[in-house]
Amino acid sequence: MTGTLLLLAAPGDGGAAAVARALSARGGHGGVLTLTPADLARARWSHRVSGGGAASTRITLPTGQVLDDRNIGAVLHRLPGLPLAPGAERGPRAKDALYTHSERQALVASWLLSLAPRVIGLISAFGTAHGTVSRTTALVHAEQCGLPVARRGGATRGGLVGRPDPGERHVPRLAWPGGAGSPVPVDVLPQAPPGYRDSLLVAGERVIGPRADEHGERCRRLAEVLGTRHFELRFAPRSSGAVVTDVDLRPRLDDPPHVEATASFMVAVAGQPTRRPE
Repeated sequence: MTGTLLLLAAPGDGGAAAVARALSARGGHGGVLTLTPADLARARWSHRVSGGGAASTRITLPTGQVLDDRNIGAVLHRLPGLPLAPGAERGPRAKDALYTHSERQALVASWLLSLAPRVIGLISAFGTAHGTVSRTTALVHAEQCGLPVARRGGATRGGLVGRPDPGERHVPRLAWPGGAGSPVPVDVLPQAPPGYRDSLLVAGERVIGPRADEHGERCRRLAEVLGTRHFELRFAPRSSGAVVTDVDLRPRLDDPPHVEATASFMVAVAGQPTRRPE
């Protein structure tokens, strides 16, 4: 295995920090580097696309360190997006600032797409870890793959949906003093009870968690549909059995087995033979 193990994450991302520590403890690679959106925004970029569509990128970080396609072994992509300069959306040059921001987002997306075999996480034209896949969309895909999913929906008034079932909450769209049966539209949303912990992590071909035997194959089908082999399913109890309340494309990684599985996945990706730019 060669190359830097690169983690792209927001400041304060405890899951990314835990994976970085686990990778550093392993050794035997080209180093571990975590970059924030601000690091990428301040870097100097050289990004070229050949006539055949092959892209090559060289990034000079604010520290002076240089990254190019040949020295990146694997990337854990958890970016929420690049920052927009404070106040950039206002003032006489707001249009130019917003255009520059969108071009920078496209640059990051093109870079990640060029590294696709080495990137863990969803890659999209938005350059973010969720791309165009909302959590509602992900839940729809989960249900289509055979996973038990908590119901979502709504009603024109709270009295039409009855009391919340375990694993769901009813959220009024307006503040209204009429109580649960008031004539205010409500949304029915999934929710786990406070302190309830029940999840599955998909990391490559592995499915980690107490329900892996029951739902492992369905999770692998969902990975194919979502286009990423790294995500977390969260469950809540129901009278008919546990149901999925959330599909997180940027897993929390606050469970040691999940951290270890993610670190192992990165190491495995970095160890695979990959065609790299000359």
